[in-house]
Amino acid sequence: MLESYVTPLLMTYVNKYIKNLKPSDLQLSLWGGDVVLSKLELKLDVLEQELKLPFTFLSGHIHELRIHVPWTKLGSEAVVITINTMECILKLKDEAQVSTAGFYIYIYIQEPTGDQCTADECSTPI
Repeated sequence: MLESYVTPLLMTYVNKYIKNLKPSDLQLSLWGGDVVLSKLELKLDVLEQELKLPFTFLSGHIHELRIHVPWTKLGSEAVVITINTMECILKLKDEAQVSTAGFYIYIYIQEPTGDQCTADECSTPI
């Protein structure tokens, strides 16, 4: 029952940035409390519009996206979305290029190891 309310809410946040994501992808394992999605392709145009960086995104992938829904404590605990390893290839936009033809930046983000922060410190409720 709660799943029918939470799935569309999660879709509004996640689907904005991920290509080809369907509600059925989230419903498969959402009731267990965790959803793990792998090998996701990012919507590059949305990232460029949102971030407003002097770069053009050439490619972008998330290796693992994990969503934890604390069903028994929805009123007191946050839904936690964790990205484990995101890779993006960027190129300077034409107006920002100054003799940097062929210069590419590779961004590789991996989930921190160890206890850098607690779930409450690292997450924002949606």
